[in-house]
Amino acid sequence: MNLEAIGLLLLGAFLLFCGVMLGGWLVFKSKAGPGEGFIRTPKGEAFVIPGEGVAEDNSEEPNKAEANALKRSMQFLKTLGG
Repeated sequence: MNLEAIGLLLLGAFLLFCGVMLGGWLVFKSKAGPGEGFIRTPKGEAFVIPGEGVAEDNSEEPNKAEANALKRSMQFLKTLGG
């Protein structure tokens, strides 16, 4: 009787593991990009170096979007009492 209970528990654990792996695989397939693997990580470039046409902005002054975000952040902090 004990061996039957242990066998049923192992069978249940195995079926549970298979269900979790199948669910993970289905979610992965719905969200994966091309070339991505389910278990292994894709081999390739770790980062992309910008080309000659892309100029980096290293100026100290914030651009229009950064200035707007800074202004809104300061207004938010004032409403919190900061």
